[in-house]
Amino acid sequence: MKDKIAQAAIQEIAQRGLKFSIRDVAGRLGISTKTLYQHFESKEELVDHIVVQSIGNMMAEEEKLMKDDSIPLADKLFRALTLLPQGVAFHDIRVMKELELRYPEQWRQIDAYMNTGWENIRLIIHEGAAAGIFRPFDVELFIQVYVGALYQLIDQYASGGRLTLQQALEQMVDFLMEGIRSPANR
Repeated sequence: MKDKIAQAAIQEIAQRGLKFSIRDVAGRLGISTKTLYQHFESKEELVDHIVVQSIGNMMAEEEKLMKDDSIPLADKLFRALTLLPQGVAFHDIRVMKELELRYPEQWRQIDAYMNTGWENIRLIIHEGAAAGIFRPFDVELFIQVYVGALYQLIDQYASGGRLTLQQALEQMVDFLMEGIRSPANR
């Protein structure tokens, strides 16, 4: 039942952002709010569950990507840097900004995920540099630029809504990667 509630909340987030109510979620499922509260004590706990689930999904997708040797390294790096959880309402940049402003504990989890867990990216970059696919560059600076640019996207595009988070990430990563590809592999 927790997963059904989380999926209904994700649908509400997609429609209303994080301004949805527990009553909205319960209504979507045709259950009482009392039943919903038996599974989640608060809206914050429900949002937390969705954030934790999203991070877990991204980590699982990244591991699956890392194990797939049929994907060229440049494509693998692009996919890893643009990976978002599938089916989760955090694809909207405005929702990410709302999460940052309204749910600081849950935002800290997203923030920690964005600022740690870069080992797979480092491995792809080092392997690509050793193979001559990427030119040598400061990987830590690249990570800082990526994270900083992502935060800027969230801050700058939150009010405009012209791009989804996926579109913004893809454009940003395309820009970053064209600057690191070896001339022989362009």
